[in-house]
Amino acid sequence: MHLKIVSAFAAVVALGGSGSAQLSPCGSLPANPDDPGAGLTFVADPGVRVDHAVLPKPFVDDEGRVHLFYQRETPPILDMYAVSADGLTFPAGREQQSSDLRYHPFRVRMPNGVWRMFSWDPRQLAITSRSSGDGASFGDDGGVRYPLHESDRGWMGIHEEYVDGQGRVVMLYLGDRYGLNNLRRAVSVDQGWTFAFDRGDVLGDAAIARDHGPGHAFVDQKSIALDGAARRLFVMKQGCAIYSFLTSDGDQYVQEPGWRVSINSWTDLSLRSLHDPVVVRLPDGRFRMYLAASLNAPAGSPLHQVVVSATPPP
Repeated sequence: MHLKIVSAFAAVVALGGSGSAQLSPCGSLPANPDDPGAGLTFVADPGVRVDHAVLPKPFVDDEGRVHLFYQRETPPILDMYAVSADGLTFPAGREQQSSDLRYHPFRVRMPNGVWRMFSWDPRQLAITSRSSGDGASFGDDGGVRYPLHESDRGWMGIHEEYVDGQGRVVMLYLGDRYGLNNLRRAVSVDQGWTFAFDRGDVLGDAAIARDHGPGHAFVDQKSIALDGAARRLFVMKQGCAIYSFLTSDGDQYVQEPGWRVSINSWTDLSLRSLHDPVVVRLPDGRFRMYLAASLNAPAGSPLHQVVVSATPPP
């Protein structure tokens, strides 16, 4: 978690410095498609969901409540948890209790019914795991699920795991922080117990990252299942906007036109950058995106981060 906060802060600094009141120099963004029926149009929800918060991790339960896991921006840095009936108004969060994870969105149910949660261990430079039979109480599995590939150069950033249409467990992760800092893929065919490197440059941005620097790659990836084996992958670029890629089989990701939201989407807030998009499906079938956002602040003021959201129109 600490590494991710440092990464988010570094991204903001790269956009102009944490103490500046100047807007992020995002420049012109590509035009958005006039196709709301495709699920590509998100409208910023007014206000903030949680103040002084980062790393939102939402989960929608069977009753339509949104369980939001997040991290406090200010010391002491704590993992927090709050529940909202409408997904827009959250009460004051409480410190997360690790003994019950039944609502945590990063649980992954293996094809054999076992639940697993995967974690990056910087001491071993590897992914480890915990497992559960009921999806609530998890125990350490021991050992290593995935050691870094040599092209990752000793670093892994954000990672996510899901089961694809062929019953494989797919891991998408960021590697090579000070080089390409782009998306790689590893695959498990044994219920998430061992992963093998599949390929790098998943989103085809290695060339631009190599020529212009790691800040030009797509990062902060999280995906959501659609119909069949299709998935939509949401990513951030340079803190300016959230983009999406579509896959029909989990193997090839094709970028969709335009962007889903940008720092200009919130007219009631002055945003400096956007990070960590996570999308959930609402009871009415629509999707909602939760993100961390950095607010513009007077020179010399500390970094101010909040959780915001965006929802397609009814």
